[in-house]
Amino acid sequence: MKIDSSVELKRVHGKEIMDYLRKEKRVTKKVMAEELNLSFATVSNICNEMREKGYIQEEAKEDTKVVGRTPKTISIQYENLLSLCLDLTRFGWIRVCVLDYGNQMVFDEKFAYEKDCDVEAIVNLCREIYEEQVLDTFQEWQIIGVGVAVPGIFEKKTHHIVSSEIEMFNNQPMKEMLSEALKKTVYVDNESNLCVLSEYMQKRHGQEQENLIYIFADEGLGIGVVANGNLICGSRGYAPEICHMPIGNPQMKCHLCGNYGCVESDLRIQGYVEKYRLYAGKELKSYGEFLNLIKEKDPEAGKVLTENGEIFGRLLSILNNMFNPDCILIGGGTTETLKICLQTSIEEMKTRMLVAEEDLPQIYLDEESSTTMVKGASEMVFSKWMPI
Repeated sequence: MKIDSSVELKRVHGKEIMDYLRKEKRVTKKVMAEELNLSFATVSNICNEMREKGYIQEEAKEDTKVVGRTPKTISIQYENLLSLCLDLTRFGWIRVCVLDYGNQMVFDEKFAYEKDCDVEAIVNLCREIYEEQVLDTFQEWQIIGVGVAVPGIFEKKTHHIVSSEIEMFNNQPMKEMLSEALKKTVYVDNESNLCVLSEYMQKRHGQEQENLIYIFADEGLGIGVVANGNLICGSRGYAPEICHMPIGNPQMKCHLCGNYGCVESDLRIQGYVEKYRLYAGKELKSYGEFLNLIKEKDPEAGKVLTENGEIFGRLLSILNNMFNPDCILIGGGTTETLKICLQTSIEEMKTRMLVAEEDLPQIYLDEESSTTMVKGASEMVFSKWMPI
């Protein structure tokens, strides 16, 4: 990374210090200077500036027996560093959360909107919630940025949302619209990227895992991949997309591209409903009704579940052979069905291993994927924020 000025260098060092404090919690300036290979004067000057801004605090070191000046430790004032996170992935609802620099939830509310409204109404509602609800609890200066989870792909060059399951978001510049409405720096990404980022940053399933896959099966089907510690996005944000892989049921027509056999047609929430109609010749009102049929051991519902378990196994085998991950996580609204047929999926996956004796990656179901996503949005804000 090329540093063009002393000002930019100071900003980089400030970020290094905050990242270090986030990991170590409480430390002296002397230790921090040694660990970061910075001069004591540099660390001291930057810490003094960030203390004045309210980002960090100094306290006398506990249990010290040093004669003379009592050494002080530096720690983060988490309550003064907050991210606002907006989950727009559920049609008819907005989840609004505020998280602190330790990624602890300090505000969490859901707000409904009329399903026939347009994107401008959604943006205005976000602004009203921010001004009337969030700023009633927190001060404006404490909110350092906004992370937004969207359904679909965030196009990196145009900043538009594309391939969204919620039609009104398609081809809309959500980043710019929300930035203007909220008067804050806004970052946007899709559900699966945010979920895999959250899992990678929190390292909940192993400290040494640098290669993770997160499959998000909900209104649509998406994937987030961290390879060697880096989130894979591609030049425009489309990589790696899996929804049109032609490994699904050849009788299922894709609602997006019009072709047959796209894997998303089978594995999205509505896919279970549509496939039941295909096999049983009966209309279902909802995915919830399909779940009830599974509990009642309806044979046609069981057939759908078995087939989707096998299709999901094919998907797992492809992703495993392509990315060789340490861990695969699965979240979204279909986890209740996937956990029933997961063993079927794993057995299918085993038949298609690149190397027969290769160990399977760890596979986890994330039944709290909505919270995982919000924490990923928060991590996106904090990772890009510069304290100076």
